[in-house]
Amino acid sequence: MNETKLIADLEAINRRVDNSQKRPGAKNIYLAAGWFSDNQEALLKDAFTQLSANPTIAHIHVPLLHQYGGVALGESNNEPDFEWGAMTYKADIKAIDNSDLTVAIFEAEDADTGTAMELGYSVASNTPVVSVFAGNIDEHPINLMLSFGTDAHVTSTTELADYDFFDITPNKYTGKLI
Repeated sequence: MNETKLIADLEAINRRVDNSQKRPGAKNIYLAAGWFSDNQEALLKDAFTQLSANPTIAHIHVPLLHQYGGVALGESNNEPDFEWGAMTYKADIKAIDNSDLTVAIFEAEDADTGTAMELGYSVASNTPVVSVFAGNIDEHPINLMLSFGTDAHVTSTTELADYDFFDITPNKYTGKLI
């Protein structure tokens, strides 16, 4: 995991966004995703790329791009201190509150607990949630709290480019549960 490189990659993706194709009333989203493995990093970057191309999305808040004090945690090479942890938590909660909806990315093989908390807070605050359950959801069942906590889900980040976020229609989770 190299947070500094991942941040640079996400900022590069953001610079390539063509806002001229955005539809009136496009949504602001909170993108909840882990970045603690190579696969989670790849899912985050692909989700960000796909959502950036979606004309129903105006702004994407990625918590990693808004680290407290402007410093990625990995740069300090140690545990987060209390101030960093408290302020990061508060900033993420406020960002969810300020968003129209949350998009939560889960790797079936290794669902991130922070993303699960963000999904739970979104549900509790009546913020709609669209989740991506990527990977083999039959071989690696999704926790029922995650699968039932989402308003709608897709099984690939590529589906996010064309998803109509003006019409979040609930759909039934069909994978295995734990």
